Amino acid sequence: MNAEELKHNLRELFGQQIAFNSDFDSYVQIIGNMDSNLLDWCLMVKEGKIRYAPARKINGIIFIKKIGSSNRCIVIKIVNGEFKEVHLGDHNYYDKLRKVLGLKKDNKYY
Repeated sequence: MNAEELKHNLRELFGQQIAFNSDFDSYVQIIGNMDSNLLDWCLMVKEGKIRYAPARKINGIIFIKKIGSSNRCIVIKIVNGEFKEVHLGDHNYYDKLRKVLGLKKDNKYY
């Protein structure tokens, strides 16, 4: 699935207001294999079947999932009950976000 197809499917699922991070397209190409597993997980997020990451320092609710190999992730942000953003990123992005959320210590090996 290419980036435009994935964006289309995610907009159908979450609504036309959904925004994507600037690196989204390039990570879709890198990750590949972004078919039903990713979309199934997103559907479970929408249906409230997935627990969110506590986001004390960020406005809204954040869902984080590792996809592909262990060094890529998807982030979904909800503000006031509306899905706002979908991000794809690498391991460093994932670690940085977890530190901001207070889910990871400063040491990279924890």
